[in-house]
Amino acid sequence: MKLFTLVATCAAFLRAQAPQPPAFSTLPDDTVVATSDGKPFTAGELRKMLLYGDPAMNNMARTNPDLFLGSVAVLRYLAAEGEKAHIADESPLKEQLQMVRDRMVENAMLNRMRETYPVNEKMMNEYYAENQSRYAQAWIKVIVLGFCPSVPKAVGTSVEEMKKATAQILAHDNCSSKRSEEEAQEEAANIVGRIRAGEDFVKYVKKYSEDDDSKATDGDFGLVTHDNSFRPEIKNAVFALKDGEISDPIRSGASFYIIKIKERTVQPLSSVIDSVIAEIKQKHFNDMMTEFQKRFKPAIEHPEFFATPSAPKAATPQK
Repeated sequence: MKLFTLVATCAAFLRAQAPQPPAFSTLPDDTVVATSDGKPFTAGELRKMLLYGDPAMNNMARTNPDLFLGSVAVLRYLAAEGEKAHIADESPLKEQLQMVRDRMVENAMLNRMRETYPVNEKMMNEYYAENQSRYAQAWIKVIVLGFCPSVPKAVGTSVEEMKKATAQILAHDNCSSKRSEEEAQEEAANIVGRIRAGEDFVKYVKKYSEDDDSKATDGDFGLVTHDNSFRPEIKNAVFALKDGEISDPIRSGASFYIIKIKERTVQPLSSVIDSVIAEIKQKHFNDMMTEFQKRFKPAIEHPEFFATPSAPKAATPQK
């Protein structure tokens, strides 16, 4: 097995290191679930194997238990035979295994250093105070004008291009709006101009908006935060607006949105405390890694060691 394959296998195990809720039966640990070649598989050892192993193993165990247990039995047998033959002490496997082990221990140590970094109340309060903009939130009102997506005039030959074109055609065929995208954008721009000139926002919600839910509440569209499920173009527009401003028309999906801030506040520390703690730990981790890079920056004395060997020159043909 090549080293990169071993490292990939190691990475799969590292991704599964954090304990997950038990995915299999809660039979007592010493219950013999199956036997192979006269040797038992207990519920406890299988649970550990699946809890910390490659997710693909979980899938195999569920869909084909015979294949899963047979594969593990063969693995056990050949690994035991290899131990008897001291294969792990032979090069290059010895060095490959050491590298994989070092990488796994390194990752485990880095995770421990990040997760066990102590975060106290003073640190949380200071970080929260310095990063108020990250926890901004705004209740907004909207006017929504829909349009029918245009049918693509040309379709590429790649799978992705064909999928995109198909989606556009289906959206056009199922569209109930009578506007084209250009017409919707022009109408939205006209509405923005009138509201900025002093017209009442809610008046235009009632007259033009095509989002039934928000129209029924005078345009109220909900609470926008940096980390909730609103589309990025909506979030970017909301947090770029100043109080009292009306947004330019924002294209999102098959609609143009005109946004007004109803109320702007900052999420209280109590509601974002987990995020604050995680960000403080991540910042400490990033700073630590930067220090490691400085501390362990090598002084290379023979760079030619790492140079790609030149191809031998072809022999000059004899005349």
